[in-house]
Amino acid sequence: MHTRMGTFAASALVACLFLPAPGSAQFTIGGRKVPPIETNFAGVRQVSPRYGLVVQINHDARTAGDFELSLLDDTYANLLHQYRGGPAVPTDLLPVVFVSDAKIARFGEGARRRIFRWLEPDLRKHPDVHLSPAAIFVSDATLSDREKLRSALSRALGFLFDQRFRTALDSIERPQPDR
Repeated sequence: MHTRMGTFAASALVACLFLPAPGSAQFTIGGRKVPPIETNFAGVRQVSPRYGLVVQINHDARTAGDFELSLLDDTYANLLHQYRGGPAVPTDLLPVVFVSDAKIARFGEGARRRIFRWLEPDLRKHPDVHLSPAAIFVSDATLSDREKLRSALSRALGFLFDQRFRTALDSIERPQPDR
């Protein structure tokens, strides 16, 4: 009896290790689930099918279901139409990272980076978006409301077309590895 219970408990534990955690992110393309291409310490990543936009959903982000990657491409296509000159920043340079709303609030409490001071009026209009030299962060609070999500993605991806953003990124001295 004890052996059977021990085997059952061990099997249940192993099964739990391989099941996705509640609230863990899943991606879809056209409604079909696709696995993440990468899992790192912060979250899971995937790339949009048409334009190669990198999206990461951090482990602490609350998702309202699967994330449809074509939504990124649709938003980006609209911006391409709007900004006929094309993007100022390559699509694969910075990931769009969904983080907890609490983390976005903490980002807003500190002083904004001086490199983005010209963008401050635009950033204040959309408190769900935060810029950094490493990523464009979007609050997970947008994931539960399709219109709010579209608006946040439009604002976030719109920075890729802003020459002021490109200039700010170019002003950063990137670390050079030792040879």
